[in-house]
Amino acid sequence: MASINMSIRTDSELKAQAEQVLSQLGMNMTGTINMFLQQIVRDRAVPLSLSLSSEQSLYADLLKARTEREQGVEYLSSDSVLRSIDSAIEKGSANG
Repeated sequence: MASINMSIRTDSELKAQAEQVLSQLGMNMTGTINMFLQQIVRDRAVPLSLSLSSEQSLYADLLKARTEREQGVEYLSSDSVLRSIDSAIEKGSANG
């Protein structure tokens, strides 16, 4: 799979704040954006919860996750996700 460069415009302060959060999570912007795009393709939906109240959104997400766990849905650990992202980046670099 060929690798391409993407260019987006965003507020410099927003970008810096996001990079700080991602860094604390052990992630970077490129890997996070790739993960976001992969989830869009996999789920055929935009993985955002749009709500005027983030508290309500968080509660709804927690209820949904609990229901899914009760139904046998298994989630990936953060380490597993990060390994997958690193692997995808390495494959992209090898092909680019």
